[in-house]
Amino acid sequence: MIELTRRQRQCLQFLCRREAFATTDEIARHLSVSARTVRTELNVVDAFAREHGCALERVPGSGVRIAPDQGDRAALLAAIETAEGHAYSVDERVVVAQMMLIVNPVVRFQDIADYCRVSRQTVVAHFGDVVDFFARSGVEVQSDSGVGSRVSGNEMAIRRCFMSLISSAQYGQLAQSVAFDCLGEVHIAAADRIIARVEKLKGVSFADPAQLCAIVAFILDRIARNATGGGANDESATGALRVLRGTDDASMRALADALVADVPFEFERLFLASVFLAQRTTRVAEDTLAREDDQEDVAFRISRDLINALSELHVRCDEPLQHLIDGLTTHLRAAIWRSRNGIQIKSRVPIQVMSSIPLLFDFARRQMGLMEERYGISLNESEVAYIAMYLDTIYETSMRSIVRLKVLFVCSFGLASSSILMMRLAHALGECEVAGPVTIDEARSYLADHDVDLVISTNDVSLGTTAVLTVDPLLSNAELDKVKNRLMQSSYSKMCAQFLHAYTSTAEPQGARHTVREYVDPQNIQVGVACDDWREAIRIASAPLLKQELIEQRYVDRMIGAVEDFGPYMVLTPGTAYVHAGVNDGTFANCVAICVLAREIPLGPANEKRIRTIIVLGMHDKNRSDLLNLAPIFERPETIAALEDGGLNVDDVLELHT
Repeated sequence: MIELTRRQRQCLQFLCRREAFATTDEIARHLSVSARTVRTELNVVDAFAREHGCALERVPGSGVRIAPDQGDRAALLAAIETAEGHAYSVDERVVVAQMMLIVNPVVRFQDIADYCRVSRQTVVAHFGDVVDFFARSGVEVQSDSGVGSRVSGNEMAIRRCFMSLISSAQYGQLAQSVAFDCLGEVHIAAADRIIARVEKLKGVSFADPAQLCAIVAFILDRIARNATGGGANDESATGALRVLRGTDDASMRALADALVADVPFEFERLFLASVFLAQRTTRVAEDTLAREDDQEDVAFRISRDLINALSELHVRCDEPLQHLIDGLTTHLRAAIWRSRNGIQIKSRVPIQVMSSIPLLFDFARRQMGLMEERYGISLNESEVAYIAMYLDTIYETSMRSIVRLKVLFVCSFGLASSSILMMRLAHALGECEVAGPVTIDEARSYLADHDVDLVISTNDVSLGTTAVLTVDPLLSNAELDKVKNRLMQSSYSKMCAQFLHAYTSTAEPQGARHTVREYVDPQNIQVGVACDDWREAIRIASAPLLKQELIEQRYVDRMIGAVEDFGPYMVLTPGTAYVHAGVNDGTFANCVAICVLAREIPLGPANEKRIRTIIVLGMHDKNRSDLLNLAPIFERPETIAALEDGGLNVDDVLELHT
């Protein structure tokens, strides 16, 4: 029996829910992986489908789909869910209940229980959380004995509830799955047709077509149930209609006009047009992109300048990356339109991006500060976060071959055992450059002549300065997850080191020297601090800034929350964590504090990384921070060695330099 990974299940579910062919690039964008990964996964997906009476149909130039004349898609989807064997958490069950109430006219407790595969009593026990969620938006949950529950209230408030669930960073995929399961096939098919027509009209491909399809299908479902916005008794929708009517934007009007055949109401056409314009896209038509000489196309020029700045870091922004560059250009057009029309997008994306890709976020923030001076375009932190994601994807894709991990496998067992272990590791090792298996003595000889990023060993052994991950010879699923997590961390660390080296070599004249003293006040530096808990260490490091009222307590809480929510991505250089929150999280000035601990401590919700130094970055100016000034200093081997010196004092820290 074939077992599917989570990504393989998502791939198969994506194919099951569409009739048309899907290209590997489309599937890759949906799964946020490379096209090469998709091609590898499709072999397993096809085998699973055949095992359950279906098959993939592959046509060169068209793509892949579930063969329409073979098997039962519903049965295949059921098999996928059975293979997943997922037990919903309490929070996930609450999200399922919330989405089922929004999408269905009436829902019984038993309906929710059946969907979540729990008892009716379990659903009832946490239904208060569901009611509270809607109450915060002014929406009421009405329950009729013997009939079920339904939501009622302001139509725009109900839609906002739907949007917040479907776009949730943590539960968006779950909410999307529930929406597709509950919405009628007629509305889903109609939504697909509308989206395809808009893509053709605008010459774009939407970055998240599945999420957009769920949104459009939901709106069509509301229209079919006469729950339309803009009614005489819906003051918020009436006000929104006045705003939309008064918007002087040819793109919105053209989109609204194109929807006349599908949507009978003016408000809904304008509402859908605004939804489409707010979406991120990944490709634009060549005739649109070719407007390089058009002085009005500020977005093209900003995109070009950003890519040029990225190219200076030795990044090859060539043809294979063009669809990402095109997507950046299109996103900038939408962002500039929102900025000029006073529309501010707000989400948790900035704190996620700042925590998970801080170097590229800081790079994007600096570059957009230059763009503001150059073109007079000011974008908020959320918009910059999306731009940073594009730049990070372009950077990581371009640098993948350069920062490819070199892994050495050490195993003292026989050839048969070693071969089995290597086969089990093959999926986790992915695109790594792997050597071995070798014995411990052979490993020492190999390391004398070769650079290796990580040694994976079945023996607890020390191999000089090379990092060693010890695994159980039986390699259970938990051990395999440990390997994947360590590889991801090692790859991320190597990527950060490569970025900092390239940035330092291009941003400063050769031989330029900068010290910590230029960026940090002596009173904000602490050394030899005894502390065993990373949360308390962040509080201690922040204390000087709190005392001077440069930051608020909530800024400290947000920094701790970022580590808990997103992991130790802020460990950008060996042994040093760069913690910060957003510009709107309680900071009054750009400021920096440094705390060097007496010994290493673990950092992260699962104690994933070990650190000895914490750098707190108070960020007030949205276009400036000292992250890219300090990281090159703390990345140097000389700095790392100095921070481990028990006799270190404040003056020593101030004199650390690039």
